[in-house]
Amino acid sequence: MKKILLSVSLILSFVFLSAQLNAQTADEIIGKYITAIGGKDKWSQVKSMKVNGYIEVQGIKINFTQQAIHGTGVRVDAEFQGQKIIDITTPTMGWSQNPFGGKSTLQPISGEELQQKLDELDIQDEFVDYATKGSTVEFIGKDEEDGNEFYKIKMITKNKNESVYFFDVNTSLIYKEEKTVKQQGQEMKMVTKLLDYKTIPFGIKIPHKSEQMGQVLVMDVIQINATIDENIFKG
Repeated sequence: MKKILLSVSLILSFVFLSAQLNAQTADEIIGKYITAIGGKDKWSQVKSMKVNGYIEVQGIKINFTQQAIHGTGVRVDAEFQGQKIIDITTPTMGWSQNPFGGKSTLQPISGEELQQKLDELDIQDEFVDYATKGSTVEFIGKDEEDGNEFYKIKMITKNKNESVYFFDVNTSLIYKEEKTVKQQGQEMKMVTKLLDYKTIPFGIKIPHKSEQMGQVLVMDVIQINATIDENIFKG
């Protein structure tokens, strides 16, 4: 009986130790990433953000602006062929206007859509103080793509949104995010590549280019802590 108990104790200790090592590995990777993008102190000072840029798809270029106040609201405005496209997210409601998607006026989005977008309200990077924000992380191994190695970390946010992030072994920066989203009642896998990292005058490093589903998004101008009128987040 004693040997059995010792054996069980050893097995459980190994499981517990493995869990500890797994958490430690994830936190070590995340720690290096946060240092690489400017550090926790700098990112914690980000209260608002204005972005000017464009989306390019099939040779067509669409200019956009994004305005965000941390934890309060995010608004995206674009115009194409004389038609206005608007997307607004707040902690309790969201609205969208997209004439090309059948919404010629600003209309409320569904609860399910809002749930998927709530994490966008965190503009201080999802990995900065992730545990305090209610998120959990798990190191799930390594992968290789285009001759580069990546650490894979799964994150589940307090809003129950799950993503897998690929951290470049050499630069510690996030190269890719994979997640499953629901659109029109159907699940689809969404892959976003984060490219062209640059350090902006505020002192933080941000990817200025991303690729997703054949679309390329480029951010030309990024302003940190600019004054934003909260009324723009009203539907």
